[in-house]
Amino acid sequence: MNIAIYGRSFGNSFSGILIQLFEELKQSNVNIYIDKKFKEFIFTKVLYYPDVTGVFEKELPSDVNFDFFLSIGGDGTFLESATIVRDRGIPILGFNTGRLGFLSYVDSKNLILAIKQMFDGKYCIDKRMMLEVECEDNFYGKNNICLNEFALQKKSRLKMIKLKVYADDNYINTYWSDGLIIATPTGSTAYSLSCSGPIVAPHSDVILITPIANHNLTVRPLVLSGNTKIKILIESNLDKVLASLDYRAYSIKKTNEIIIKKANFNINFVNLFENTYFSTLRNKLMWGTDLRN
Repeated sequence: MNIAIYGRSFGNSFSGILIQLFEELKQSNVNIYIDKKFKEFIFTKVLYYPDVTGVFEKELPSDVNFDFFLSIGGDGTFLESATIVRDRGIPILGFNTGRLGFLSYVDSKNLILAIKQMFDGKYCIDKRMMLEVECEDNFYGKNNICLNEFALQKKSRLKMIKLKVYADDNYINTYWSDGLIIATPTGSTAYSLSCSGPIVAPHSDVILITPIANHNLTVRPLVLSGNTKIKILIESNLDKVLASLDYRAYSIKKTNEIIIKKANFNINFVNLFENTYFSTLRNKLMWGTDLRN
């Protein structure tokens, strides 16, 4: 079995748990491939040198068939993991060393149990939609995909941004606002939610358009079919705007058009412990909390 591990920095309380993880994998005769920077961090932070088969940096080895990808960190780490896995279909399991842990939902007390369940095949796979971005100047380089959202925002605090938006070449609206979020169902509980976007079950085949501080009371978030091709024209007088794909932000010049559409592949999310989306909403976001319940 081949497993890839990617992670970020973590606090002292997770050090012992991490050693247990590597020892458990070693006893199970697993071939471990680890992110180079994360391996160096573990050695420096924990003074533990993990016994691994190989290392990778930014991209996984193309000649290895991976069974699982372990993301160790918070939800931001999980989003990074999704861009590393891309279209290879490797199931991703997130271990939470951060705060909220919506995507990286396995906490430290359940880490070893999660590994054993994974090896025993006691899990299911949730397929999560990805978005793909296309633009004339290719500002995103090779990484034109996102799991949560694509967002355009103003860089100046003093001016609004003007964005003209189309769905399959049908004019929707011109947004005068601080920006616009194009989100997946997975991303409906992220940035879009903080801008009053709707909560959408992750298996829904839809794309969300959520304005950021729109300067018009009649404009509300919009839910479109997942097969919709969204086109955005930047008509602002600002020289530059901020474009972000999940955790990656780029300062871009005004371009002719930006196209956002559903990617032709999904991210495979490992679901353990009979964890349901609605239980995560209740436990992590306190959704529906009521003393009467």
